[in-house]
Amino acid sequence: MPLQSSGQISLSDIATEYGGSVPHQLSEYFGKGNAPSSGEIQLAADFHGTANNYSIEYVIVGGGAGGPGHSNSAHGSGGGGAGGYRTFTSTITAGQSFSITIGGGGSGTGYLSSPGTAGNGSSSSFNGYTSSGGGSGGMGRAGNSGGSGGGGGHWGGDYRGRGWASYGGGSGNSGGYSPAEGQNGSSGGGGEHNGYGHGGNGGSGISNTWLNGSTYSVGGVNGGNNSAGASNTGNGGNTRRRQYSHGSAGGSGVVILRYAGSQRGSGGTVTSSGGYTYHQFNSSGTYTS
Repeated sequence: MPLQSSGQISLSDIATEYGGSVPHQLSEYFGKGNAPSSGEIQLAADFHGTANNYSIEYVIVGGGAGGPGHSNSAHGSGGGGAGGYRTFTSTITAGQSFSITIGGGGSGTGYLSSPGTAGNGSSSSFNGYTSSGGGSGGMGRAGNSGGSGGGGGHWGGDYRGRGWASYGGGSGNSGGYSPAEGQNGSSGGGGEHNGYGHGGNGGSGISNTWLNGSTYSVGGVNGGNNSAGASNTGNGGNTRRRQYSHGSAGGSGVVILRYAGSQRGSGGTVTSSGGYTYHQFNSSGTYTS
């Protein structure tokens, strides 16, 4: 529980809350409570009302899915679905270790003469929560389900027009999570034939912009260039409707956490901005609080 907010405070009071090795020394408590990381520590000023736990805010983004290619300009393929996007606030105790898994992006495919399957993204996780990888886009089939569903593909059939068909997109929130994988608790959306693998926010026109000001989990599209989803964004891979077009891979996932004040934990890439410390994990690792 927090230390008293007024009155006399002793080194033993601080040790009861923050732990340490006997015999206790003030140097053990640099960076604890409101104490500086070096220099003079003042018991009352630096520790009144403080506690050995703190609040963190974090985002978990799954890997984006890939989009397939196709060999005939009459065919269309759906863009890859974005990775799931979920945000949380938790209170954690100093000295704990948390394993972090970062999901990879799904593979794209080359041009094909028959319905093809690009790769799904894989899941990211932290502190007991998971965001699913995106579902791959389809070509001549429906898109897969995932954190966000991939777009379904249009199949042009033969030169006489036989076998023409359009396929729907996969569904979002494949993990059945609550809160759901999307901004404001919405599910990821299905795709459109010849169109979008919708983002983890439930639609292609809405962005998932986190507290650091960056946007994540954007669904891939069919149209324009067929660029891959950027690394550590959870974006789906794009496709392009043209003859002998290659699909593209989805972007890998990311986990980012932040807390108010100076650095308390370790792990990931550490930055400071606007009174917060950020820890960004672009690959799997460990956060130590």
